[in-house]
Amino acid sequence: MDVDAQTFYAGNIIDMAIFGTLIFFAFHLRYNPAAHKRLILIATLSLMDAPISRWPFHIFQLRLMTHVGIWVFLLLVVAFDLFSLKKVHRATLAGGAFLVIGLLLEYPVGKTAAWHAIAGWAQSAATAVHQL
Repeated sequence: MDVDAQTFYAGNIIDMAIFGTLIFFAFHLRYNPAAHKRLILIATLSLMDAPISRWPFHIFQLRLMTHVGIWVFLLLVVAFDLFSLKKVHRATLAGGAFLVIGLLLEYPVGKTAAWHAIAGWAQSAATAVHQL
């Protein structure tokens, strides 16, 4: 799916917001090693769009398929929880749900007029700074 630059920019900003939020909560839970490790791993998965889209398979050039690739890695974390704990850890549930919802919102948010106004402002500000 071809998207304009401003919509694509929304995906990157939302990925960074997901990462930052998950890292914040992982830092907050640093004295709970199981939750901390799971949130750090899920935060890392939030930044996997670019590496997955560079895999040498044409199907991963589509943005939705990169999200499916991330969800497969998330399912591996769930499988580890089920294998080791016989249940899904609360941090995996909360962090995974936050990641999936955030990834699903990237495209709809990126297509809104409000987002295009913000992205246009950021683009003009970057152009102004670059011309200094």
